[in-house]
Amino acid sequence: MNAKTVILAGSGHSHLEVLKSFSENEIAKHRFLLVSPHRHTYYSALVPRFIAGLVGVEALTIDSARFAERKGVRFVKAKLESIDRDQKSILLSNGDRERFDILSINIGGTPDVIPTRSSERTFYLRPFDQFLSRWPEFERVCESNQKLSIVVVGGGAAAVEVATALKLRLTRSHPNKNEVHIISRSSKLCASYTSKVSTSILESLTKLGVRVHFNEPVTKVGDQHLELQTGQTLQFDSVFIVTPTEPSNILPDPVNASLESQPDIFATGDCTSMTDYPDLPRSGVVAVRQGQLLSESLRARIIGQKPKLYAPQNKMLNILISGDGQARLVFANLSFEGRLALRFKNWIDNRYMKSFEEK
Repeated sequence: MNAKTVILAGSGHSHLEVLKSFSENEIAKHRFLLVSPHRHTYYSALVPRFIAGLVGVEALTIDSARFAERKGVRFVKAKLESIDRDQKSILLSNGDRERFDILSINIGGTPDVIPTRSSERTFYLRPFDQFLSRWPEFERVCESNQKLSIVVVGGGAAAVEVATALKLRLTRSHPNKNEVHIISRSSKLCASYTSKVSTSILESLTKLGVRVHFNEPVTKVGDQHLELQTGQTLQFDSVFIVTPTEPSNILPDPVNASLESQPDIFATGDCTSMTDYPDLPRSGVVAVRQGQLLSESLRARIIGQKPKLYAPQNKMLNILISGDGQARLVFANLSFEGRLALRFKNWIDNRYMKSFEEK
């Protein structure tokens, strides 16, 4: 078997699963490259705990470059700019071209940018590296003794967790002097969940003191205010945009059930969509699951076999922080909230982070 060049473009959760799955012996037989503009990857499940002020940035930081290099993978610090499918090569931001036999893309999606007149007060959750680099700006806002009004735009699970985390943080630093709002364009929170679960999530937010606005699409952010569809004006000190990202324009075609846009070019996570599953949730849970199957598909391609087909899980486990010292576990149409759910979430998160430690 001839040695193959396998390029992993991006260091998202799917590619981290590939790096964990492949042994040093497997990698040594071929030429593996990990291409990313950053040496680090941030574990999305721990971002809400960071926002709440419960952990520092180091707690959610994975040295993905070092992890790859320990396995024998060459790390290239650059951004993927374009793909030449005919020549089977990629152009990088450093000007280099790299040829490949197999290419896998996991570079994250493109944020849906909302026009704003308050750019210094507008924070996008993704990409995480930019969000975390700007976090000190929000901390300076929190240092104020004045009453703070924070708005979260989005109605999905990520937006719910961000709003919850912000409320917990501000309640500690500004008790009785803070407002947190969620602005959702939908008529319910977490649209992929059942109505019963969605209602329970709304009740938890209301109990916490988060104010929820439904059926309010936001198309423009004004000068420290939002103009809602109802005509209401909502003032803010900071606004957080937590809406789904769009697929990357580097890979305009959706992928098939083999996670391929064409033979030998794979893509996973937020950077793409799936032909067979257009409504697949954009979450870390999905990305990890895709990464596990991607590992087997890459092995198959390396030896000239057909890759496996991806089938989403019928029932996915999600655990969202929901209050001070508690979380909500969601599994299909089942849901419960409490400290036990939070302990289970912390156990899962700690186990995941420990999987990247040197042994």
